[in-house]
Amino acid sequence: MDAAQLGAELLAALQQKGWNTQRSATTEPLLPPDVQARYPRLPAELTSFLSAIESCANAEENVWFLCREDYRRTDGEGFRWNEFELMALEREEDAALQQQVRGFWDRHFPFMLAVHSDYDYLAVSLDERSYGQIVHGCGPAFEETSSVAPSFAQFLTLLKETAAGRRDDYPLSFFV
Repeated sequence: MDAAQLGAELLAALQQKGWNTQRSATTEPLLPPDVQARYPRLPAELTSFLSAIESCANAEENVWFLCREDYRRTDGEGFRWNEFELMALEREEDAALQQQVRGFWDRHFPFMLAVHSDYDYLAVSLDERSYGQIVHGCGPAFEETSSVAPSFAQFLTLLKETAAGRRDDYPLSFFV
C-alpha cells in the first residue's frame, strides 16, 4: 500500500477517535524558505502527507501534526514548530552546548507534538546513519530519542493501528 493510501486510512482512523482533520486545498509549499533551507532532504512521503492536511489535532488540541501554518509561526503565541529546540537552547548557557542542540535539531525534523505530558514529539531522522527513521523524544532531555519506526510509511501503519485500538505501544499511544 502506498503512503498516500496509508495517510488517508490514518486520517480516517483518527477522525473515528474524535480528531479534527482538515484537508488542504492550497498548492503553497509546506515549508517557508528558511525552514526548507535548513531541511533540504526530507522524505517525500512525509512532506506529501503534511502538505495534504491543513490541520490535524485531537479534540483536546494537545496532540497535533505540524502543518503549513505551524511551520510559518514565528511569534510566541502558541507552540512554534521548533518550540522544543528553543526551550533547550534557552536552558543551555554554554555556546558549545547550544551548538550541540542546534546540531541535533538540524538532523531531526519534528512533525508531531503532544503537550499533555512531558512535551513529547515525533521527528524524522535526517542523520545519514538513520535517515528516514521516525524517532520519539520528550522533555526535559529533548535530544534523547528512541526509534518508533524505520520509515514514515511504517509509522503511518503503526499509528493507524494504534488509533484503531489494535495496538497500545508506547510512545504511539501517547499520540492518539
